[in-house]
Amino acid sequence: MYKKLAKGALIGGVTVFMWSMLSWMALTWHMQTYFKFTDEAEVAKVLKRNTSQSGIYVLPNTSHYSNNTPTKEIKKAEEILKAGPFVFASITLGGMKKMGAMTLMISLCSYILAAAIISWMLLQTQGLRFLEKTLFVTMIGLLTAILGILPTWNWWHFSTVYTFVTCLDLVIAWALAGLLMVKSL
Repeated sequence: MYKKLAKGALIGGVTVFMWSMLSWMALTWHMQTYFKFTDEAEVAKVLKRNTSQSGIYVLPNTSHYSNNTPTKEIKKAEEILKAGPFVFASITLGGMKKMGAMTLMISLCSYILAAAIISWMLLQTQGLRFLEKTLFVTMIGLLTAILGILPTWNWWHFSTVYTFVTCLDLVIAWALAGLLMVKSL
């Protein structure tokens, strides 16, 4: 069983990794979901002046409000919510290094780990035929999209097109992995 599990993990993980590389580097669909600031240098200056550390920022940030928050501050936040902009951003003040080997290795390892769990689940399915098992893995990709991506659309207002492309990317990746994993197990 462990041999099959390892084989499924490697085949599935490498398949998803390769699809991800193709999806992000050769296809343009992800990049088409991003917009560009009119003046990136100015936006960068404003962010640096108004952030104290790297992390997740929300505008307006009402998460720290309590019963003691002045009414004036609450009203100001409500006005920003109505008029905009609303912002949910991951800010790294020190900049970002070019994608290197470590980033790729972490990605590959996370896909292999996910594929190991899915392989274990596949090994528990008895009586299912090839296409049913492949659909099983594809549905795990869909479930991942529903649980991991749709909430960002709902709560943080990620664009519909970004959400759709990201969800579809996950489903395709795990459908391809499912085809190869089921064949190998």
